[in-house]
Amino acid sequence: MKNTKKEVAVVPVASQEVASVESFITKAIETNVPIESLERLLAMRNQVKAEQAKEAFINSMSSFQAECPIISKNKDVLNKDGKSVRYSYASLDSIVSQVKKALGSNGLAYTTNVLNEPGFITAICRITHNLGHSEESSFKIPIDTEGYMSAPQKYASALTF
Repeated sequence: MKNTKKEVAVVPVASQEVASVESFITKAIETNVPIESLERLLAMRNQVKAEQAKEAFINSMSSFQAECPIISKNKDVLNKDGKSVRYSYASLDSIVSQVKKALGSNGLAYTTNVLNEPGFITAICRITHNLGHSEESSFKIPIDTEGYMSAPQKYASALTF
């Protein structure tokens, strides 16, 4: 029995979908279709691109999570005795330096924002894929009113938590 291999060209379905929608739009413009039809084609194109961006985001997040190291803690908080360690944590600059290569190699970027409310700060982190899809997560942090700090220090303490 002879073993023959057939070569098959693999073309990503996603690019075919956009190309197909793009060709419909081009044809619609060439044939002067009504604006309503053109608007529907553009909406379809936007939907296809959004679905592709979300799929790419999910794939990139999966790859990022496989590459991302366990974050090393580089700072200690001491007990009142000044000698024993109460707890350890990873500083923001340390976290960034540990994850930025894996983020970049997977087409991901992050931004952070803060929402100020009376007595609270909400930290918001948005992860965006280079195709445009993004997702965000937020964390509400109370501002310590009892600590022996100035008002700006209390705010900064909550902000860097």
